[in-house]
Amino acid sequence: MGIHADNTRRTPATVEVRRLAELARAAGMGDAPGCGVDWCRDALLLVGADTENPLLADVLRWQGSVLRDSGLTAQAEPLYHQSLRIAHALDYESGRAHALNCLGSLAQRRGEVEKAAGLFRDASAIAQRCGETRLVAMIEENLGILADIRGQPASALAYYLKSLRTFESIDDEQGISRVLNNLGITYVKVGRIADAEHAYARALSIAHDRGDLLTEGAVHENRAELQMQQNDLRGALASIARALEIAEQRRDGPRRAIALKLRGTLERRSNNPRAAMQTLRSALTWSTAGEDALLAAEVLFEYGATLRDLGDHSMAQDVLSMALRASERIGARDWAGRVRLRLHSEADPTT
Repeated sequence: MGIHADNTRRTPATVEVRRLAELARAAGMGDAPGCGVDWCRDALLLVGADTENPLLADVLRWQGSVLRDSGLTAQAEPLYHQSLRIAHALDYESGRAHALNCLGSLAQRRGEVEKAAGLFRDASAIAQRCGETRLVAMIEENLGILADIRGQPASALAYYLKSLRTFESIDDEQGISRVLNNLGITYVKVGRIADAEHAYARALSIAHDRGDLLTEGAVHENRAELQMQQNDLRGALASIARALEIAEQRRDGPRRAIALKLRGTLERRSNNPRAAMQTLRSALTWSTAGEDALLAAEVLFEYGATLRDLGDHSMAQDVLSMALRASERIGARDWAGRVRLRLHSEADPTT
């Protein structure tokens, strides 16, 4: 019979390790991700990296997640693999499920959609067998993100709502706020604007009360997208400014790239393409930090659109073609369709 998370012995050392892990998680979501990494290292020293046990597998994974949520995916990945190897060797089932889910989140970020789906399916099967309710909800949310990327909003909503019900049943505010943010994105795509605004408002309230800057920044980014759609440029400017402030406070490169992409988009729509070009160049630079394939495609799209506004149609065509290839590679159907429309209008200057 495999080991489960609640089967590990509670000793003063393990209690202290878990206390440090909670501090690390709070710092990682707040304004001090670097402190979160340090606390994970302190926890590793207490556990002892030379003795493989379930707690070591957990701490390695926790450290990886602090790094991942700071955009340092290349540093997170080997920790996840090491955690998975230890969990597998010990027949630590819930540890295996958690590590597989974390590796799936990296694959999803890199645009390896099929690989991510397989990892999530494997993690879900183990998590359900172990009775890991919270993890099952996390995986449902991740499957919803994949469905959204693939342009399957009905499926995404089903996954998100199932995940939300589970998080609410166990009173997991972190999970509730994150899935509400993702729900809001999909609600916008299907035209349920009032539901999206409610989801964002509730997510923002929870994140603010918990000091969860990571989620708060993400909600401000998505609200800015909606506000621009509604032509509320002043509201969008305020949301983008707060998202950028949080990203800089957290020293989070990928989230800085998202905020800069949004600011560049707003500048372009405000008929200031030269400012937009400068901002989007910075977004392109920062977007490489977290290996976020969809983000890179989105920045390229906005960059190409700005080049067109500046009259450089040849370069715009090249950049938009790059955005199309990036979107198609990760199976982002909605984005690919949007880029094709832009390319068509680029090929026909009369449109």
